[in-house]
Amino acid sequence: MAGSLLIAMALFSWSMDPAPGPSVPFWWTAYPEAGNTVLVNPAGSSWLTGSRLRVGAIFSDSTFEHFDRFTLEDKSGGVAGWWENDQSLRRFTTSGAFQLGSSFSAGLGYTWYDPTVKDHPQTGEKFFTLGINWRPDDHIGLGATARTSTGDIDECYVAGVALRPHGDQLVTLTGDYRFESGIIDSRWSAGVEVRAIDGLTFRGSYGQNEMLTAGIQLDWGKASIAAGSDIHDGSYLGTTTELILNEHPQPSIIQPLPDFLSYSTQNGNELPSRSFLGPRIPSFTAQMAAIARGTDDPGIKGLLVDFSDYSLSGAQAEELRAIMVSYRSSGKPVYAYMEYTGNSSYYTATAARAICMHKAGQVSISGFSGYTFFLREFLDNLGVYPDLMHIGAFKSASDMLTEYEISDAQIEATTALLETFKSELVRGVSEGRGLEPAQMSVLFSQSPFAGESMVRMGLVDTLLYRDQFEEFVEEELGYSVETMSPSIYAALPEESSNWGFEPKVAVVVADGNITGGESGTSLLGRTMGSETVVAMLEQAAATEGVKAIVLRINSGGGEAMASDDMYHAVENIREEMPVVVSMGSVAASGGYYMACGADAIFADKMTVTGSIGIISGKFVFGDLLERIGINVEKIEIEPSGNPGNPYEPYTEEEHERYFTAMREGYNLFVSTVAKGRGMTFDEIDSIGQGRVWSGADAIEIGLVDYNGGVVDAIAYAARLADIDNTDPEVVIYPRLTGFGTINLLPGLSVIGEVKEIAEHPFLNSERPLYLAPVTIVE
Repeated sequence: MAGSLLIAMALFSWSMDPAPGPSVPFWWTAYPEAGNTVLVNPAGSSWLTGSRLRVGAIFSDSTFEHFDRFTLEDKSGGVAGWWENDQSLRRFTTSGAFQLGSSFSAGLGYTWYDPTVKDHPQTGEKFFTLGINWRPDDHIGLGATARTSTGDIDECYVAGVALRPHGDQLVTLTGDYRFESGIIDSRWSAGVEVRAIDGLTFRGSYGQNEMLTAGIQLDWGKASIAAGSDIHDGSYLGTTTELILNEHPQPSIIQPLPDFLSYSTQNGNELPSRSFLGPRIPSFTAQMAAIARGTDDPGIKGLLVDFSDYSLSGAQAEELRAIMVSYRSSGKPVYAYMEYTGNSSYYTATAARAICMHKAGQVSISGFSGYTFFLREFLDNLGVYPDLMHIGAFKSASDMLTEYEISDAQIEATTALLETFKSELVRGVSEGRGLEPAQMSVLFSQSPFAGESMVRMGLVDTLLYRDQFEEFVEEELGYSVETMSPSIYAALPEESSNWGFEPKVAVVVADGNITGGESGTSLLGRTMGSETVVAMLEQAAATEGVKAIVLRINSGGGEAMASDDMYHAVENIREEMPVVVSMGSVAASGGYYMACGADAIFADKMTVTGSIGIISGKFVFGDLLERIGINVEKIEIEPSGNPGNPYEPYTEEEHERYFTAMREGYNLFVSTVAKGRGMTFDEIDSIGQGRVWSGADAIEIGLVDYNGGVVDAIAYAARLADIDNTDPEVVIYPRLTGFGTINLLPGLSVIGEVKEIAEHPFLNSERPLYLAPVTIVE
C-alpha cells in the first residue's frame, strides 16, 4: 500500500496542477483534448466531437495497482471523480463550456474534496478553475487557466501554446508555463503528439523538472486505450492508463470505419427533435447534407436506404433520389429495401442499383388525384358564417370554408400540380427501371403488384426479409459491408485540422405556419415565429467565418406582417453576404414572400410554391349563439362600431373598407416580389392572383431560379461567396446540444442542433448539382 501511495503521489506531484488529484500525463493547456478537458482546461470540452467516458487506473512495474478515476466529457462540459484509498481522499469536479464563434471557447470548473473524509488537510476544500482557448488559425492554439485558492491550496495560473506545423493533426507541438504563485513555483514543459496512422497516436512531454513522459493511444471503433509513463532522473515512476468509450467511432487501427452509409426514410422532419431522454433525431437537411458528403469521400463506398417506414414528402423524395443518383454516377452502389411502396417511395427507390422487396410486400402505383373538403353547408347548419375575403382568383385556401363546391380556378391550378407530379414520377421510374411508356400505363391501371410478379415485371430485383438485406448486398458486391448512420458519419472527426475557422455556409431551417413572435406549436401544428427566424438569421450572419446563408423554407404561409419582417431580415443580410433560399415541400404565400428577396431560389420540381395573394376576414357566430339561447346586445358610440366583432357580418361599407386595405396589402406583396425577382408589377400580378405552382413550372415563369434541393443550394451559396475550398463547413440552425442542455455554440445560438459538418462534392462545379443529365456508372 505504501508503494502504491508513493507512486500515486509522484504521478500527480509533477503535474501542472499541484493540488492533490488524478494524474494527467499530458497536461496541455492549449490542447486539452489530448488529455482530460474537465481537469486540464474546462474550455477544451467545446472542441470535442461527442461524448466520451474515461476510466483510469495506476500501474507500477507493469503491475496493476487500482482504478482511481472516471470522467464523463461532452461538448457542454463534464464531471470527473478521483479517489485515493490509501489517503481516504476523494475529489470531484464538474465543468461547463461554451464556444464563441468558431475559434474561441471558455469554460468554468468547480472542484471539491469530499467533506466526509477525516484527518486530511484538503477535506471539504473547494475551488474554481476558469479556462479559455483560442484557435485563430489552423497552425496555432492558445490556452490559459486560472484557479482560485482554498485552504492549503494556492491559486494557480497556467498558459500554453500549441502549434501544428502542417496545419493538420499529423503533428502537434505544445508548450506550457506555470506562473509562480504563493508556494507554487514557476515551471515550463514541452510536448509533442504524432498521429502516425489511423488509430495510433504517440505522445511525449518533457518538463523543467527533468520529468519525461511517454505515451500511446490506440483507437478502435468507439473504444480507445491511452497510457502515459513517467520517468524522472532515469527512474521509472509508474504508468497512468485510461479506457475511453466514445460516443462516435474513431479511425481504428484494428478495424476500419464503416464504409457504407445506411439511411432510413422514417423521419422527414425539417427540424431536429429529441424526445424526453431520447436520442437526438437530426433534421432532414442535416441528414441530406451528411449523405451528400459521402458522395466524394473515398472512405464511403456506397449507400443503403431502408424504405420500410416511409415519411418523406414528394419534394423530399426528389432530393433524396438526386443524391442517390449522384452516388451511382460516382461509381458507388446504392441498394434499397422496401416492404410496401407507393408513388413517392417507389419513385425514390428506382434510383438504386437494386430494389429488395419483402416477400409479403407490394408495389402500388396509383393515379394522381386531389381531394378538397368543403365545409360551407356544415357551417351553415351550425350557424357560423365565414365572412372571408380574398384577392386573387386562384387564392382558394378559404374556399373550403366559404364555398359549396370547387371552383374552375382551383381545378386548373390543382390539375397542373398533379400533372407535374405525374410527369416527374414517370420520368424517374422510367429512367430508373428502364420501363417503356406502355409499361408505365400498366403500372397505373393494374396496380398493386405482389409476389414474384414484381420480379418478373422488373419492378424489383429480389424478394427477401429485412435480416437478409445486407447479406444480399454483400453477395452482390463480393465483400463484407459495415454501415453507419448519416448522423454518426457527420460527427466523425475530420482528417484536417479543426483549429481556426474555415469559410462556412450557414443553413437556417424555417418550418411551420408563419406567425409573429417565437416559434412553437399550435392546434394546427408547428409555427414559424418571425422573431425566432430573424434571430437565427442574425446569429448565423454573426457566426465567425460564415460567408453565405441558405434559408430552408417549408411553409404554406401565415401572417403577412411576420412574413414581411423575415423578408426584411433577408434583405438586410444580403448587404453583408449572399442568401440563397431552398424550398422544401411547400413555400407558398407568406413562405414565398420571405423567399423572394434572396440572391437565388432553389425549389424541387414537386415543391408547391407561389400563392401570391391575400385572405382576410372573420367568422361570425351570431346565429350559433342565438340557436343555443345566447342573446348578444350591441351598444356603440361611434357610427363605425367594431367591424371585427364576431357577432355580425361586415356591412357593405365595412366590406369595402377592408377590401381596400387588403388591396394595398396585395399590391405590397406583388411589388415586393417584383423587386426581388427583377420583374414588373404586371408580370408578377399575371402569375400571382393566389395561384400555386409546382417548382417545375415556377422556374418557367421566373418565380424560382433552379430546380434542386438544399444540397444544391449550399453549393451555389458557397460559389456566390467565392468559397474555393472543396470542404466547406456547414452550420445548421436550429440546433440541439448534447445532454439536452443549452450550449452557446458558433453564432451564439441558444436554440438548436449540434454542429453538423457537410462537404458538398460538387462545390466547384460550373452549375448547380443535378441540373445536367447524369450517366449511371457501375
